[in-house]
Amino acid sequence: ILSRCQRYDFHRISADTITARLTELMNAEKVNVEERALRYIAKAADGSMRDALSLIDQCIAFYLGQDLKYENVLEVLGAVDTTVFENMLSLIVQGDAAGCMGVVEQLIMQGRELGQFVNDFIWYLRNILLIKTTDDTSKLTEIIDVSDESLKQLTKQAELVDENTLMRYIRVLSELANDLKFAVQKRIK
Repeated sequence: ILSRCQRYDFHRISADTITARLTELMNAEKVNVEERALRYIAKAADGSMRDALSLIDQCIAFYLGQDLKYENVLEVLGAVDTTVFENMLSLIVQGDAAGCMGVVEQLIMQGRELGQFVNDFIWYLRNILLIKTTDDTSKLTEIIDVSDESLKQLTKQAELVDENTLMRYIRVLSELANDLKFAVQKRIK
């Protein structure tokens, strides 16, 4: 009977492949979308083409008839730009709790999703950890999947904190991400 069965091994799709496919689809649909926006959607889809298509549909529906910009995608998905993560990490390293609370309050007032912010911040810290622990810098853009400009900025941020501290931050934020899923008052968590 085994000879009559078909076996399909499914794997995650790379962000580059998803971005290329989304670009192809947007060209066919004659929708103008920034490259950065498509890359963010591909990253947010986490290896799933179906999720990427769903996310791009949401964004297009929200900005129907307009060019889709990176900032628009962040707004629709409740996400933030990496400059917020840079600022937040700097505030954390300085021990500025009031500054961190101010950033969180500002995100809430902008209507950003705190769960998404925490997950993206974990991803940001993970990238910094990879920069600090990878000896072969030529492979970093493949591993981290960011632009050269973003890689330079991440490398600069990596100088602020050591590996053990990054691991602690990632662990604490992972627990927070889990707690936020079930929290009624997300601001208090």
